[in-house]
Amino acid sequence: MKVLTQFRRLTPALLLGGALLLPGCKKDDFLNVNPKNALNEASAYSTETTADLVVNDIYNNVPSSYNDSNQTTEQYSDNGFCAAGWQTAQTVVRAGAISAANVPTGPNGMWDWESNYNRIRKCNLFLQNVETYTGNVSATWKKQRVAEVRFLRALFYSYLFTSYGGVPLIDRPLDTGKDPNNLFVPRASLDETVAFIVADCDAAAADLPAKSVRQGDGRATKGAALAVKGWVQLFAASPLANPGNDAAKWAAAAATNKQIIDSKVYTLFPDFAAMFLQENDDNSEVIFNKEYLAVTAGHSREGTYGPVYVKGVQQGWGNFAPTQSLVDAYLMKNGLPITDPASGYNPQDPYANREKRFYQSIIYDGATWQGDVITTRMGGNNQIDLGSTSDVSNTGYYGRKTLDERILAQTSRAQNANGSNFIIFRLGEVLLSYAEAQNEAVGPDASVYSALNQLRTRAELPALTPGLDRAAMREYIQRERRVELAFEEKRWFDIRRWKITAGANGVLSTPEFGMQITPDKTTGKLTYSPVKVFENRFFDYQNWMPIPQGDLAKNTQLVQNPGY
Repeated sequence: MKVLTQFRRLTPALLLGGALLLPGCKKDDFLNVNPKNALNEASAYSTETTADLVVNDIYNNVPSSYNDSNQTTEQYSDNGFCAAGWQTAQTVVRAGAISAANVPTGPNGMWDWESNYNRIRKCNLFLQNVETYTGNVSATWKKQRVAEVRFLRALFYSYLFTSYGGVPLIDRPLDTGKDPNNLFVPRASLDETVAFIVADCDAAAADLPAKSVRQGDGRATKGAALAVKGWVQLFAASPLANPGNDAAKWAAAAATNKQIIDSKVYTLFPDFAAMFLQENDDNSEVIFNKEYLAVTAGHSREGTYGPVYVKGVQQGWGNFAPTQSLVDAYLMKNGLPITDPASGYNPQDPYANREKRFYQSIIYDGATWQGDVITTRMGGNNQIDLGSTSDVSNTGYYGRKTLDERILAQTSRAQNANGSNFIIFRLGEVLLSYAEAQNEAVGPDASVYSALNQLRTRAELPALTPGLDRAAMREYIQRERRVELAFEEKRWFDIRRWKITAGANGVLSTPEFGMQITPDKTTGKLTYSPVKVFENRFFDYQNWMPIPQGDLAKNTQLVQNPGY
């Protein structure tokens, strides 16, 4: 919502203070006034213009990693690594130290308990007040804005559900005067929580337009509501929330994601790398994103996540270093995994003949950035930092995907803020979600291959080999989600819902590796040696986050998740 971002940044105090300046008051009205909160609410909902400010403020509460320059959920997962001791990613999440006293909350408090209930309260207040204060609001405006706010409430509940499981379901603004005995709401079950979110999404989808009225306005559409619904259903069908493997839950997720695909509203953007650049904001693949204005409300990740030294100058501090296991997940150009003997992979020339998305996503030894050749080899201009004594990558890699190479990260953020939007849902993810759910519900039928091959075609890979059984297809889809959605805040949720984090082969309970590259002193020939950079530690019960201790103390009706 680029045009509306300026309004969304206004605080409620400013909004309500502005309402007091509206004309029409008599000179002596101050002697006989309603309570200030009633006057403010009535004024705020008196016209579509003022009520839109309330809705815009709710949109502004949508969490995004683009304005949190310190951490992303990729660092919580096995996709990225940063050894900074003050970061919760390494000292809490991957150290097995998650507790009710130090709950990780993701970028911008993505699944923070109190933050999301504050966001939900904003939604509930709007839904209540828009019915109470009708003013000059048209029925058409009201219908769409109510649908948007129900979508936003579902989105905020989805962050709670995918982090904590069943949560208290509050559909109205609680009031200490009116609800003294009902302020403390117990947790609903998993199924009840999913049903609540689905109901909000269905109601929103019924009244939202198929496409935005104005491209780039950032408002929710029918597809956005279905995307939240399909994602929550997919999570609910996965092993973490569905230990009995109820096939009906997989079928429900498949049906919703197929509805988005069959709508034909969205198409894959042809250039995978350019999809995330500012000039391609709101492209054909985007279902829902958080809009940013360059400079005034943009982001600048280049100095945080890009290469540290460029042309001899320190431009960043290497906060995000892709792991060796992520690099190994990318296929070869012929479409085969590096573990396949027929792939042609050479461990002593590991970056040759890899799939296109590898080169679009990863900065590796010998890759170029802003006209400079980045060398992470021993003695290179960004030599791997195995001792964590500098800002240079600990793994020998930097991220490229979502970054804008044209931004010089060492210069002023105000002059170089990246205005690209934070994509929350896109068609590529929906195709993967459909393929996964359909495979689990009925097996790898033709529609599963069709969805996956669309992504392979864009990546210039040959079609997927037919004849895979359900287990082999599951393994492929999990690898494909990791590669296609890398650096998009998806992996942390996937590895938890699949329950592949802990145990003997858990991705967060086995060591993390980087690549040490050593040139021969005489010939210069490079030797590639995977090197351990971190000893992960994670427990199965930590797939669900603990309810914060402070919130348990406030609401004695809450029951903590097992293990904490």
